[in-house]
Amino acid sequence: MRFGQQAAMEYLMTYGWAILIVAIVIVALFQLGMFNNSNLTPHATAGACQVVHSAAGSSLAGQCNNEIPQSVAQFNGASSSTVSATVPQLNTNAGSYDTVSFWMYWNGQTNQMPFGFGSYDLWFNSATCFGFNTASGDDYGLNPSGFPNRWVFVTSIFYNGAYTGHNLIYINGVQQTLSQCSASPSSGYATTNVHISGWGNGGYYFSGALSNIQIYNTSLSAGEISMLYTEGIGGAPVDPTHIAGWWPLNGNAQDYSGNSHNGQLTGISWNGTWTSGYTAP
Repeated sequence: MRFGQQAAMEYLMTYGWAILIVAIVIVALFQLGMFNNSNLTPHATAGACQVVHSAAGSSLAGQCNNEIPQSVAQFNGASSSTVSATVPQLNTNAGSYDTVSFWMYWNGQTNQMPFGFGSYDLWFNSATCFGFNTASGDDYGLNPSGFPNRWVFVTSIFYNGAYTGHNLIYINGVQQTLSQCSASPSSGYATTNVHISGWGNGGYYFSGALSNIQIYNTSLSAGEISMLYTEGIGGAPVDPTHIAGWWPLNGNAQDYSGNSHNGQLTGISWNGTWTSGYTAP
């Protein structure tokens, strides 16, 4: 018995310090929340993404790629709820292209515009028409019957000039056939004035939520658009060289493209319980 007690004491004296250190480390990890499942999922606090261009302008540093946003921008469908910005990097010359992408939760009301610049707008003309509206007042688009009350990823390619089939709309990364609405737009031109939710001259303010708005001064490829969708609602720009503006709308209207085109907020609320209706790609 005495030999066994002595052996136990020698064991503790030899290895006890190591056991004590392991115990202290485990306690510290618990206190830091390392064993809390909620800390194992991506988080992005409001305004946490700090993004700058590289010196060559070909990459972005500091992006919060693929992180689920803490909040999204909620719009009330009135002139008191908008975001506006000026983006000089947009292509506004005839024959040029611009691309906009965003995540949208539409409540089903019509006569609303979630996005537009210049004489180009994307709007819900009716319950059977979501598409382009130009300065000529003509429309061309698709049936949005499956849109209401769920998150939809919209990507639109705008062509500056007479309409010849260049304008495209992708929904959830898939190009759509534009055959709805009254007519094919005859012309449209982008300006550097970006309006998110509504158009100051004509109303049509958006009612619902918007997130992760990106504008490129080029035409994105089908592969790049599919990649954007696959990244999900927290995805970062796929073409840093041509990103003109990036507003995650995760608690603020700052431009994280590195171009410093921060948006002007009017009556926006931040929805922290936005995940209903969202399924990650």
